[in-house]
Amino acid sequence: MNDLNKSDKLGRYIYSKHHYRPSNNTVRHTAFMPPPDRQLSIFIISGLNEEDIWSIGENLRNLKLLGRADIITNHVYKIELNIQVDNNPPRHANIINWPKENSAIKLKAMELAQNAILQLK
Repeated sequence: MNDLNKSDKLGRYIYSKHHYRPSNNTVRHTAFMPPPDRQLSIFIISGLNEEDIWSIGENLRNLKLLGRADIITNHVYKIELNIQVDNNPPRHANIINWPKENSAIKLKAMELAQNAILQLK
């Protein structure tokens, strides 16, 4: 699970109501804002059934899982970010190569959110 295709599906698990808009079922850019180390945690969910996809997110943190933002790897590559697979835990990866400037980071997070599909639990 190290080589990703441009059509592979990634999931960003959502534990905060600030990461999506229930009014129109869309993902907010805040769901894709990287932490200070600029490594945004995601999971490769291609080839999994829904039950297994949800199980990963439920076992990840001691927080209530609210949903996830699904995005295709090509959308990440298209905006000049990269994906580093570490499989720790299994199927885990990070979106990397974020710019240094906060405004540029926000713009990339907004682009990812626009291309993501919200899946509520």
